[in-house]
Amino acid sequence: MGWNYRVLAHKDGDEMYFMMHEVYYNKDGIPNSYTANGVGLGSNSIEGLEWGLDKMKEALSKPILSIENFPEEYKQDDNKV
Repeated sequence: MGWNYRVLAHKDGDEMYFMMHEVYYNKDGIPNSYTANGVGLGSNSIEGLEWGLDKMKEALSKPILSIENFPEEYKQDDNKV
């Protein structure tokens, strides 16, 4: 599958917040890594921005992920993400 945008849940103390990340998948379609920081949009064209925004909107209709969805070796320190 490659990658797509996904919403990841993060904890800051007792508070939960959500960020958009690029999530990467193994050959079986299982999420196995994600960008350490949330992502924003940038492009050299309006069409590129529209594409990215559409893909981020698609992510909102998918289940929210958390670091528990990733193999142990790819888990980030959630307080630093």
